[in-house]
Amino acid sequence: MIQRNNRGGSGRMIHAGMAVLIVPILLIVLSCGSKQKSLSAFKWPDVSRECKPWTYWWWMGSAVDKSSLTKNLEDYNKAGIGGVHIIPIYGVKGYENHFIPYLSQEWMEMLAFTSQEAARLGMGVDMTTGTGWPYGGPNVDPGNASSKVRFETFTLLEGGNRFTHTFAMNGFMALMAFPKEGTALDLTDKVDRGTGNIDWEAPSGNSWSLYAVFQEGTGQQVKRAAPGGEGNVIDYFSAVSLKNYLARFDSAFARYGKTIPLRAFYNDSYEVYGSNWTDDLFREFIRLRAYDLRMFLPELTGKGQNDIVARVRHDYNETVSDLLLTQFTVPWVMWSHDKGCFTRDQAHGSPGNLLDLYAAADIPETEAFGTSGFPIPGLRIDPDMPEHFGKPDILVEKFASSAAHVTGKQLVSSESCTWLGEHFKVALSQVKPEIDALFVAGINHVFFHGIAYSPKDTPWPGWLFYASTNFGQSNTFWRDFPELNAYIARCQSFLQNGLPAHDVLLYWPIHDVWRTGADEDMLHHFQVHNANQWFYGTPFHDAAQTMWDRGFTFDYISDRQIAVLKYSSGEIRTGADACKVLIVPGCGYMPGETLEKLVNLARSGAIIIVTGSLPEDVPGLANLREGRQKIHASLDEIRRKTAERDGIKVSPVGKGAFLVGSDLERMLTMAGVSREPVVDKGIEFVRRTYGSGYHYFMTNLGEKTVDGWVPLGVKAASAVIFDPLSAHNGSAEIRKGNNGETQVYLHLEPGQSLILRTVSSGKIGGPKWEYREPDGDSVGIQGPWEITFVDGGPKLPQKVRTDSLVSWTELRDTDARNFGGTARYTVTFRNPALKADDWMLDLGRVCESARVRLNGEDKGCVWCFPYTLSLGSSIRDGDNILEIEVTNLGANRIADMDRRGVPWKIFYDINFVNIKYEEFNASVWLPVDSGLIGPVRLQPVKYRFAEKK
Repeated sequence: MIQRNNRGGSGRMIHAGMAVLIVPILLIVLSCGSKQKSLSAFKWPDVSRECKPWTYWWWMGSAVDKSSLTKNLEDYNKAGIGGVHIIPIYGVKGYENHFIPYLSQEWMEMLAFTSQEAARLGMGVDMTTGTGWPYGGPNVDPGNASSKVRFETFTLLEGGNRFTHTFAMNGFMALMAFPKEGTALDLTDKVDRGTGNIDWEAPSGNSWSLYAVFQEGTGQQVKRAAPGGEGNVIDYFSAVSLKNYLARFDSAFARYGKTIPLRAFYNDSYEVYGSNWTDDLFREFIRLRAYDLRMFLPELTGKGQNDIVARVRHDYNETVSDLLLTQFTVPWVMWSHDKGCFTRDQAHGSPGNLLDLYAAADIPETEAFGTSGFPIPGLRIDPDMPEHFGKPDILVEKFASSAAHVTGKQLVSSESCTWLGEHFKVALSQVKPEIDALFVAGINHVFFHGIAYSPKDTPWPGWLFYASTNFGQSNTFWRDFPELNAYIARCQSFLQNGLPAHDVLLYWPIHDVWRTGADEDMLHHFQVHNANQWFYGTPFHDAAQTMWDRGFTFDYISDRQIAVLKYSSGEIRTGADACKVLIVPGCGYMPGETLEKLVNLARSGAIIIVTGSLPEDVPGLANLREGRQKIHASLDEIRRKTAERDGIKVSPVGKGAFLVGSDLERMLTMAGVSREPVVDKGIEFVRRTYGSGYHYFMTNLGEKTVDGWVPLGVKAASAVIFDPLSAHNGSAEIRKGNNGETQVYLHLEPGQSLILRTVSSGKIGGPKWEYREPDGDSVGIQGPWEITFVDGGPKLPQKVRTDSLVSWTELRDTDARNFGGTARYTVTFRNPALKADDWMLDLGRVCESARVRLNGEDKGCVWCFPYTLSLGSSIRDGDNILEIEVTNLGANRIADMDRRGVPWKIFYDINFVNIKYEEFNASVWLPVDSGLIGPVRLQPVKYRFAEKK
């Protein structure tokens, strides 16, 4: 098994009852980067398997065989995939005799073979701790299955003081009587356990409400289960349930010891529907909250005085959150470590504090679902995208990266490009900006979602998973897929190097959310799809959006994580990193311990910024008196010497201070926090430190070109531009602005990205970055064009000669209308009678990617915006032969198959649905534009800083 290193960060987490819980933080040391690795100015970081993109890999029916496993892995490796994540799911019709029961000896042998073959190829293997999702299976009996609470209520009016009833005792937990005035009575023991009968005479002079509490199973079964993985979903709030569930894995792995080189176990996003209870909830509630929840059942169900209802609901949500962390996530992490493996965890969707749950795993993982809709000119957005999908949100994705940064985790992963568009209609050009957005959110370990294993020689389109973008061999873009993978690997080699360079910690006031109205099951679920219910419109989101828009760098932080902060040498230390200030967005409620900790940090010298007003109360009913004493003592100390300065209240506390006001940017400036002015140019970025300076990943996801001098938020003596698309680099033009700030000259077309390495001191030699600008009018390349179809199906259309460029679906040959694959466009043109430093080839509209050769020399592949590339000195005098091999989408080919009734949708369970989760039927599709549409032009350019060469 792989070796683990404890390195950096703090593993200490403060339990909900403020007890100390030690959680080992296991950090991965990669060959492509360490915490502060110095690199020569022009050296690209080494690319490890972690730097390459990985992929979800669905084993349909686990109907795998060794020769096909080898073939698939070798294909992925050749394409630039660094690792696979095995998820067994439902099977394929007609292959029933090949199904391998999950965790059987044969299945384990296939897992061992896969991991060994991957190791041979330098690849990694992760696996879900189960099949489909969520966790569950045949060894989960009803007593260990997910459960919910049910209440039966009865009313005894004053004068009617006798209660007789027979309860069905299955799942019976408690019976409580609540008087109109006075103290509740526990009637649980008055119910006969054998018969369920009760005959109780209520004290006179009161009306009574009786609450009977029952625990019952949700009935949820594992979704999309593989053969041998069917069964109940486990109770995610019970360590006993988890232990019993994992016993099956203990038995399966026992015979192999530590000979299966798995890297990590995985837990998918929380989709346990309706589960809100566990066997020990009443007892755990007393332990964690120090009072008996049974005495507040009316408030739990929403009846009673509003403030008490909010406090009880808060304490209930916090208790469930604590149980999900301490009874499921942490034990699962520990179990995985005992197996010699790391963990990847998707905390979102759960009724828990996302920051704490993400932080408990070795590799926190977010999810990018749907399309962002960037205004990049020409970027296609599927018009059928359902509204309920929502849009990927960088500020939501930052929950995972923040947890990693604050606790010192090197990797942050993402389930990437899930449902990016309709099946067979997603191009590489649509993938890149979504990946770029993940990078600026702090993600540095991309997982495609994904690829379904297909046996070798399976007819097109192979085996497919219904809820994904197909990144497998059957996708027509597979031919140019290595270009995307190489781009991601180059980016991630930088993004996995060094440390995040963020100035601000932003407190997440989850307690305000827990006090508000929840879902029908009384719990708040923090999904990526429902951020409007818990994130948008809050002071927390407002602060995050303001800082993002204005170029301030920040991470989120939770109460538990605040509890272990330290202040030293002018910085707030998280254990793995350091920040300048901590922000508390406007909130009404905060645990007394948290505000007390903030005051202690200020005493040591920290600056605490509060937007709006300071919290005035504690959120729950637990330890209310003690909590209020702490918060009031802290408030008294903060307000003791408050002075107002231009609308901002400044409260010195010890060596530090609290700044309270509504102008967040001005308070950040007062605290000495500088922003990154690159955002003023429309550039999105993420910044990291390395041994000699900073690494920036910058991307233009807007509609306007960035061209000019761009100021940076850090000082630099020199800088190098790295183009992760072409692998070219060169020293940037750099100067000092009027205010002494460092300025770098940047040119970014819409959709373009670059990496900037700053060097803090000293000038560097080496090649100069080639800044190009137009030098005269462009020259069109006219036909005739010869179009030869070279690869694809269902059959190769005939060769065509044409004077004009149009979609090949408009050609007379009906085979072209149904074709999915690659065609070669060949044209001869004469050298333009112009002088230029360089010539840029602009292909105009390309559907969808193109490889270019000029006079037999490969010039590169264009697969994303802008569709241009440099021809350099390859243009010769006289005639030049230009060859452009263009690959389209698979949409027209699959539409033809559906029109002909070819039976390719042969999967069990949900089979294959469209993006609206309706039966997939491409037979009604109109032809999708394909090929080189142009116009194709040659643009003469000159080098902007040629005089400095």
